[in-house]
Amino acid sequence: MTTGTYTGDRIVHDADSHLMETPDWLVRYADAEVRDRLRPLDLHGLEPLAEQAVSADAPSGHVQDAPGRAVMAEKNWRAQGAFRPEERSRALDALGFRSQLVFSTYSHVALIDCPGGPGGVDFAPDVLYGAVRAHNRGMVDFCRDPRLLPVGWVALDDPERAVEACAEALAMGCAAIEVPTYPVGPRSLTHPALHPLYRMLEEAGRPLVFHVGGGGPLVHRVYANNGLADRDGAVGHDTTLAELTLVGMPAPVQMAIAALIFDGVFERFPGLRCGVIEQGATWAPGFQRWLDLAPSFAPRSHGERLSMAPSEYFRRQVKLTPFPFEDVGRLIGELGPDALMFGSDYPHDEGGEDPLGRVEASVASRSADERDRFYRGNFEVLMGHAPEPSPAAGTAVLRTGETMDVLRKKALFRLLARDVAERAGIRVGQDEINEELHGFLRQTGLGSLEEALSWMRHERVADEVFRRFLEDARLVGRLAEMNADRLGGETTAQVRISTARAWRGGRAHAKP
Repeated sequence: MTTGTYTGDRIVHDADSHLMETPDWLVRYADAEVRDRLRPLDLHGLEPLAEQAVSADAPSGHVQDAPGRAVMAEKNWRAQGAFRPEERSRALDALGFRSQLVFSTYSHVALIDCPGGPGGVDFAPDVLYGAVRAHNRGMVDFCRDPRLLPVGWVALDDPERAVEACAEALAMGCAAIEVPTYPVGPRSLTHPALHPLYRMLEEAGRPLVFHVGGGGPLVHRVYANNGLADRDGAVGHDTTLAELTLVGMPAPVQMAIAALIFDGVFERFPGLRCGVIEQGATWAPGFQRWLDLAPSFAPRSHGERLSMAPSEYFRRQVKLTPFPFEDVGRLIGELGPDALMFGSDYPHDEGGEDPLGRVEASVASRSADERDRFYRGNFEVLMGHAPEPSPAAGTAVLRTGETMDVLRKKALFRLLARDVAERAGIRVGQDEINEELHGFLRQTGLGSLEEALSWMRHERVADEVFRRFLEDARLVGRLAEMNADRLGGETTAQVRISTARAWRGGRAHAKP
């Protein structure tokens, strides 16, 4: 890490960053059968700013190679990499974050069917889940740089479709799954019908995340009609709404987390990690005390069936991003060193021009280990980056029934295929990868995407490795088709062997 970046010589992961969509963004990624039933995204009156940025050849702020601090200072669509993937990579070069968890800004809000919500889609199931697929497809497409970690969205309105959507999002390459904090449909987010989704995330090692806005509007707009005059003399204004928004921000996620605890979801799925993003943390110490008081409030509390105190589940499975203006150093002292993560909110206004500087002043009194956990370690735990031992060579032979020499030859053949495809300008699209995935499921006897993810977890096959395997298979097949008249028998056999999918033991060992 060079000191010329915004992060300097620190190792910092950014748990809160965003893509700035344009009105047609969701429609562009939708399948043809639902595209005409989607409306343009509501950008809250900022459509002219988005249009101006899109029409420009480059961001209208600082030059592309601006210092990291200058990159952080530009906001929304003006910011470098706000909506262009290639520019986001250059922004990361200047900012220096090792990775960024990337959320959408407007599109997922349109998928929440709750009172007072904007509702940007027809909530017929086919359309809603078609829009969910479009959202997740667009997020993965934006996050082409491996440092960018796309957050998928899953609507919980229909549990069966939600489980399918989650499996599809993970197979696409989503690094985390966000769900609404506000109840949608007739079931709680803790209903047993949704347990397969939580099991899937636990086994895949991917976190469940909640983000501000996922609970619908936080403050009723009637609070703006307060009879107070602003500095220009206008009566009734939004100043109080901003203050009330911060005060009310934790309420929806507190309810969601409490339900996950008291209804036993965190008990049943102890490996399920949960991130609470851009909702502050000052509320968390008192909330933990409320959690432990709650069972005494109910005559027959579910909490009596838990094996730990309610607050212990919170400490074990939940991590939060405080706002830069909070006293992060004090919160680390109150919550312990394992609770908090850094989030820049790039490129949103709320993050400010120097979120890292504001936080650094607050945590200066904490130990080096505590600061490292805040900037790096806790994020890596949330995202499942803790290293696991690599399978030994003997394990690989046992799995495949092939010698290491054969396995190395297969790997070399596919690396050569990647090189040839890159020089020829051949790219594999997400739809082609999905086709390969379904072919893999058929040929291996895996019954579903969920079972495939269970198998991957059991075999310690990383998402990115599996995705690249599917991509390689399609690349090799396309190259073989393009050069069929030039391939000899031996090369044709190598093409077939290099994409063989037979594993000793046949069907994957999915956990029940």
